[in-house]
Amino acid sequence: MIRSPRMPSRLKANDSYLFLMKELEKVDDKILEPLAGTDWPRDMPVITGGGLMENIASIDVTYASTGGDEDGLFYEAANDIPVIQADLSKQVARTFNFAEYMSFSTMEMEKMRQVGRDPETFLNKGIRLHCDKVIDRSVYRGFSKLNSTGLINNPLVTRASAAVGAAGATQWDRKTADEILADINAAISAVWSVNDCSSDALPNHILVPVAQFGALVTRKVSDDSERSILTYVLENNLSAQQGGDMVISPCKWCREAGAGSADRMVVYTNRADRICFNLTQPLRRMDTEYAGMQVKIPYIAQFSEVRFLYPTTVRYLDGI
Repeated sequence: MIRSPRMPSRLKANDSYLFLMKELEKVDDKILEPLAGTDWPRDMPVITGGGLMENIASIDVTYASTGGDEDGLFYEAANDIPVIQADLSKQVARTFNFAEYMSFSTMEMEKMRQVGRDPETFLNKGIRLHCDKVIDRSVYRGFSKLNSTGLINNPLVTRASAAVGAAGATQWDRKTADEILADINAAISAVWSVNDCSSDALPNHILVPVAQFGALVTRKVSDDSERSILTYVLENNLSAQQGGDMVISPCKWCREAGAGSADRMVVYTNRADRICFNLTQPLRRMDTEYAGMQVKIPYIAQFSEVRFLYPTTVRYLDGI
């Protein structure tokens, strides 16, 4: 029997097979990370900076005029001149602290570096993803254990139910394009009217569940039309007719967010002076700690709950 000079004689048949498989294996350098999506940068204005703090405060002011004439008109013989008054109040939003650390041994680090890997690189991405998802939950739903709410479930926001369509249902999958547009325009009109028809209060952003958004994109206005319902709604909604730009986005958090677990639509003004949250401390790496052969690297971040500066510029529509 002739033995190959490259294969030691002490290798058994099974060992030879494993050796061959190892030689034929190609390791893809691409690391397959978890698929995860966060949409808060798209849907919520953020004010960054300020450092670690207990809460965020904003000052509200309302005006009133006292005097004999409510319109403030002054006549030559009048002696009752109205006086303007300002009533100041304060809104306070809590801040939440996020903290997490990575830990690995020096031996583990050396082993991974021999094959061109670094444990800190992997774990850093994991911490950042976790922090991003925590902020995402805070922005949309808040934390029930802390009695905080988010964009889609604030009790200060007025809630209404979608109108019943010709098919006898409120759900959009059983409504025509015109009926869906009527639902959207009713919500926009309600926000605009309650804010004294101010152009600064016209909603410019709408969130709908993913399934409803998909239907808006794929369904046509009619059998003989090439336009989707989404295009039709974007062109003919009340805000667009007033010169505004409307954005309709899919949001996974809107599913079953309404009363009785109904699907919810959120109509609001996406501006930092109407609704926002503060990222007072972006995720930050702290000093590395060494304990024996163990390496620990802590990370911290801080953010506030969603600040509804003008709750009347937001409206919910359930049952879509």
